[in-house]
Amino acid sequence: MTSHTIILLESHSMSLVTVTEAIALSGKSPSTFYRHLKNGKLSRASDGSGRIDTSELLRVYETLQDTTKRTAVPLPVESGSVSRENEWLKNQIEKLQQDMRDLKTESLDREKRLMALLEHKTEGVSGIFSKLFK
Repeated sequence: MTSHTIILLESHSMSLVTVTEAIALSGKSPSTFYRHLKNGKLSRASDGSGRIDTSELLRVYETLQDTTKRTAVPLPVESGSVSRENEWLKNQIEKLQQDMRDLKTESLDREKRLMALLEHKTEGVSGIFSKLFK
């Protein structure tokens, strides 16, 4: 083992991490990582937690990735453009809400008209049947 690996062994020994953290530490793709779990190349901790012991990661992959350097840095954005975009989005939401209210009103009106038509038809039908069966 190299001295770099020995340092990692000492600092990460007997530490349990989630599968997501283990994937990041291994530097492997999720599909590769899960395949290694499935075929037994890599095993979970025996405590039933489903976590992975970092010593197991070191046994299989020999080194671990430094995950502390992987922080997302937000892109600088002009506050004016954000404000305009927020205003536009608010207007779109208001328009959609109004459209929903209009559609609901139209739907209720349509339902009332249909009910009136059905009531009118049933009155006509009962009139015909009453004449036939008198």
